Amino acid sequence: MARDDRKPKKPVLSQTPSIAKVPRFLGAPNTAEGYIAWRFGTADVGGPFACANLQHTDYQRLWERLRAFEGMNTAQLLDAGSLHPVPQHKMSRAAKDRLKEIKLDDLDGLHSFHITGSCRLWCMKHLNIFCVLWWDRDHAVYPTPKKNT
Repeated sequence: MARDDRKPKKPVLSQTPSIAKVPRFLGAPNTAEGYIAWRFGTADVGGPFACANLQHTDYQRLWERLRAFEGMNTAQLLDAGSLHPVPQHKMSRAAKDRLKEIKLDDLDGLHSFHITGSCRLWCMKHLNIFCVLWWDRDHAVYPTPKKNT
């Protein structure tokens, strides 16, 4: 029998691949162990919280923080106080109005990353991926009262 006459063998899957075989830099994407990743295609380019409002002096600090956050998982960010999930009903009127304008008012809430002082980066979360939405220089999306006032 010639070599070309053989029937190709069908692969057989004997078991589901182990989660341990996922490369370390990815982690397990649907668990708290997965390292976070960024998406920028969702960034809002208009309105009061547009990412275009990012000032030149903020870029270096923002990128340093984003790079540092990438080596962490969601649980570590929450424990460190760098990440805060915020339900939509607690956001400012301007934020709710903008979500309605860009047809994202069906979201339960967003996630706020503490960058510096009052500067926040707002994202939507899908598994371990944070989709950047807004740059909030003055903590206006979710205003909080100052301590001891």
